[in-house]
Amino acid sequence: MIRGVAWLSVTFVLGTAPYQCKSNDPERAREDSTGEALWQLCGRFAAAGDDAAARKTLDYLIERYPASREAKRAKDERDAAHPCADVAAKKPAAKASASK
Repeated sequence: MIRGVAWLSVTFVLGTAPYQCKSNDPERAREDSTGEALWQLCGRFAAAGDDAAARKTLDYLIERYPASREAKRAKDERDAAHPCADVAAKKPAAKASASK
């Protein structure tokens, strides 16, 4: 009986692992993290030519989410002449085709 319950528990945990693990595939992602959303917002400001807003967004990202992967990129990007310009240029294929 105990082995059956243990086996069932292991099967359940392993069976749900893809839903628990982070995925870089946008089709499988459940939602963006706050850092990712702020990083994309910076890109939107850059695309609109608003460097001041892009820089403020980076500062907020660094201040509020310093341990995030995006904060590390934001520190490098903050002093650029046009922050997040490369983010604005790169649009995920799935979202770009959906907006057409």
